[in-house]
Amino acid sequence: MGVAPVVLAAVLAMAAVVSASPAEGIQPLSKIAIHKATVNLRGSAYVRATPALLGDEDELEDTVWVTVKFSSENPSTDDWIAVFSPADFISGSCPNPSRYPGEPLLCTAPIKYQYANYSANYLDWGKGTIRFQLINQRSDFSFALFSGGLENPTLVAVSKQVAFKNPKAPVFPRLAQGKTHGEMTVTWTSGYDISEAYPFVEWGVVTSGSGNPTRTPAGTLTFNRGSMCGEPARTVGWRDPGSSTRRS
Repeated sequence: MGVAPVVLAAVLAMAAVVSASPAEGIQPLSKIAIHKATVNLRGSAYVRATPALLGDEDELEDTVWVTVKFSSENPSTDDWIAVFSPADFISGSCPNPSRYPGEPLLCTAPIKYQYANYSANYLDWGKGTIRFQLINQRSDFSFALFSGGLENPTLVAVSKQVAFKNPKAPVFPRLAQGKTHGEMTVTWTSGYDISEAYPFVEWGVVTSGSGNPTRTPAGTLTFNRGSMCGEPARTVGWRDPGSSTRRS
């Protein structure tokens, strides 16, 4: 007789956990109402990012830390710093979602952000410094200072662009088991279109002798904005994925 109440209690506990999961699993970038953003660039505010050339010492470097310094005459807890890629996120044009009354002033959502007061003393001095880790995403980057919080963002200042020395470089190689025993699949991402570069995999057995490696051609795939189901993936959420190359 005592089993039923225990089972019921367990079920209710599981239901409570499940109901709480969606709120806890919200993607932070989805909180940004980029379609509502307005532009009010202020001459007294600034955003500066260094270094300007990423991966200068090693063009195969695919991860770099960038230091961003910023200032505002009217610092607020609602101020935040956004990272955009491509760097030109204002002048571009994007499809106008039918549910919005007008064309968004900013056609690209940021790829990451941080509140300005993450920098100590920003609210007191109106100046701050934050470091962002960037990975090579086949395009340049810019940093922007917003006021008004995430729900009513106002663009206040924009940095000059920064870019990797070789933004199209093949990066992030992945290995996986192939379709058959003894087969290995190699996949990587790059900014090169099939018309720009001939992809291949060079492989062989590592021995003490001077063996000749084998070169095997690889296939390249990508997708475009039209492949997406709808907004925001086709609009402010769209970003060119580059080319994915694979060889088994």
